[in-house]
Amino acid sequence: MKKILFALTMMASALALAAEPLGMVIDVQGNATLGKSRVEMLSYLNAGNEIQLSPGASMTVTWYAGAKELKFAGPARLKVEPAGIKVMQGGKAQERPVADEKVAATKKLPPRLGQAAINMRGIKPMTPEQEAQREKLRPAENAPFADWVVYAMGLEQIGLTSEAKGVWKKLSAQRPNDPKLRQLAE
Repeated sequence: MKKILFALTMMASALALAAEPLGMVIDVQGNATLGKSRVEMLSYLNAGNEIQLSPGASMTVTWYAGAKELKFAGPARLKVEPAGIKVMQGGKAQERPVADEKVAATKKLPPRLGQAAINMRGIKPMTPEQEAQREKLRPAENAPFADWVVYAMGLEQIGLTSEAKGVWKKLSAQRPNDPKLRQLAE
């Protein structure tokens, strides 16, 4: 009986690990689809996902294993596998390493997404820890769009929501047709 329970526990653990996201889309431009759905910014990627990028489309992903950023250009057909994103058709990804704290910033969606209303709280002064984390996350002024998305997500996670909103507003102004960015900028 103990062996059966142990085996069931191990299977449940393996299934839970398999269900955890492997990465997150932090930028998408043009027509990118996952099955019949459009790929959206801040979408998690799971094993088995198949993504189509139309000609001229691009997608940037934070890949958790190995702390890296992957950028794909269309036309392409991609398959998400536990070991990485396999290019079934199209050019290989541009890859660059990303700091662990920047990868961590993309593992949790901003809590404001999906909320019907935002609770207004008094503005608290920034702690020295928050300030240090913010500086580790801050991209260069001329950094790519995806870096600013990661920065805004990191600000949200360390509790600097009002500062994050300013970044989301700038990003939304650059991509006025993105509903998720509009929501985060509000």
